[in-house]
Amino acid sequence: MDKGKCKKSYQEVISIEEYLSKRQKIRDSENKKKTAKGRQKSPAWLLAELYV
Repeated sequence: MDKGKCKKSYQEVISIEEYLSKRQKIRDSENKKKTAKGRQKSPAWLLAELYV
């Protein structure tokens, strides 16, 4: 069997705690991106900028 193919399909085994902490970090970064985008595109922010 080709060792290159075996390494490509290899999956890392991690504990549940590690998985949950990684997922939490990913969710936090996604939420930060969404809130930043939401502020820029929100009609309320556009109107607020007009008055300033």
